[in-house]
Amino acid sequence: MVMALGVGLTAIRAEPAATGPETYFIREYRIEGAHKLSRRKIEEAVYRFLGPGRTQDDVEQARAALEQAYAASGLQTAAVQIPPQQVTHGVVHLQVVERTVGRLRVRGARYSSPAKIKSMAPSLAEGRVIDFTAVPQDIIALNQSPDRQVTPSLRAGVEPDTVDVDLEVKEKAPVHASVELNNRHGANTTPLRLNASVSDNNLGQTGHGLGLSFQTSPQNTSEVKVFSGYYLARFTRPDWLNLMVQATKQDSNVSTLGSTAVAGRGETAGLRALFTLPAEKEFTQSASVGLDYKHFDQKVALAATGTSPAAIILTPITYYPLSASYGATWQKPHSTTEFNAGLGFNIRGLGSNSAQFGDNRYNADGNFLIFHGDLSHTHDLPHGLQLFGKIQGQIADQPLLSGEQASGGGVGTARGYLEAEQVGDNALFGTLELRSPSLANSIGGKKGEWRVFGFTDAGWLKVNEPLPGQKNHFDFLSLGIGSQLRLLDHFEGSIIAALPLLAQGQTPANSLRILFRGALDY
Repeated sequence: MVMALGVGLTAIRAEPAATGPETYFIREYRIEGAHKLSRRKIEEAVYRFLGPGRTQDDVEQARAALEQAYAASGLQTAAVQIPPQQVTHGVVHLQVVERTVGRLRVRGARYSSPAKIKSMAPSLAEGRVIDFTAVPQDIIALNQSPDRQVTPSLRAGVEPDTVDVDLEVKEKAPVHASVELNNRHGANTTPLRLNASVSDNNLGQTGHGLGLSFQTSPQNTSEVKVFSGYYLARFTRPDWLNLMVQATKQDSNVSTLGSTAVAGRGETAGLRALFTLPAEKEFTQSASVGLDYKHFDQKVALAATGTSPAAIILTPITYYPLSASYGATWQKPHSTTEFNAGLGFNIRGLGSNSAQFGDNRYNADGNFLIFHGDLSHTHDLPHGLQLFGKIQGQIADQPLLSGEQASGGGVGTARGYLEAEQVGDNALFGTLELRSPSLANSIGGKKGEWRVFGFTDAGWLKVNEPLPGQKNHFDFLSLGIGSQLRLLDHFEGSIIAALPLLAQGQTPANSLRILFRGALDY
């Protein structure tokens, strides 16, 4: 059997019978030009059309079955034709034309190297027969960058028996910068927070990413200074794996409430393996595993009592927690659902010992296990309205260090309260939000987005093994209205009026709090 790709069909030359169609005893289909499809698959495709009493219709069905076998193997550009012939000795010839890529062109690339884009799509390389089972993997790899979208298009080639492929590229500049001012602050600190960041999503045409960010309190910079950065290595082979290194250094002087205050300097660094899992049309999923290094030069301030004066104790701590997480998104025409879950646990024997953990938190021994997760849903309602809901929480098996505890209060949990008004080892928070139809036409149509919304937030924190006299749970409940705006793809802003219905920490009940955020990005 000879094996090769093409199109077209001609009739088998045969002498007409006196009555009825000409029949044959077909002993063999001789396939010419077949190189990419296995012998076994070829035989399986044409075997049932062998034998006596066969007609030209049977030969056509054999041709179609072989072409379908090519398509099922991802080789859709292959075609099978019946060359002019006379059947002698029961042998029928079929001709396969396996079209190759004649020209591969990159169109529209402004910030990415065309040669680099071509190298990331080996399934579409010039001179190759396209394997459509491999094409999606290459396109996923090309579209890993958030600033680039690549779409392939095929057409008949200029040269005979070829196809030409264009890679249509839509991309934005990979370098980004942003600055943001808001009033998300904790207790006993000045209100304003200033954030700035810069990133490059195509570092040196490698497709890797690098980002740096800084946060401070501009009214008194000694209160908050946080530096952070990351490096993201994106791989084309395997395209489902990325690696990220991230680090944070902080110098804060923020006190919590009550008789104990936590403050000091610290740094964290971590390595993450990020996995892109199999996706479907309306479903995407990912996972990650990581190892962190965490060190805090923590100070515990003890208030004076009747028997002892006030004191500040230095309690440095170092530990190496492991983490694993999973995320999934269901994107439907009128709704979006997101789910995230993760586990965190510490490696005993590395870093500080159990006694040092106990110095930082009563009955903490460093052998902690934490589960955290969240589920959110956005649903389009009639007349352009939107309904948004979210629940999130954390469960821990023992008393945790302050850096591992869940915080309650603030924009991310319960609006109307100060940021991190209270902390706990276990947490459950929920939010429900009704959003207005888009008011984008008022601010430039496609160049912007503007909605107003009403909301209610509720939550609960629980402390594991509280000290005598220490409160072991905290409740949160608030409601309010707000507005969120995005203008000309470069400005984002929001303003929220939130009313806490339960007193908590330094926030009394029914005390209206106004929150704002303004950000410019490039």
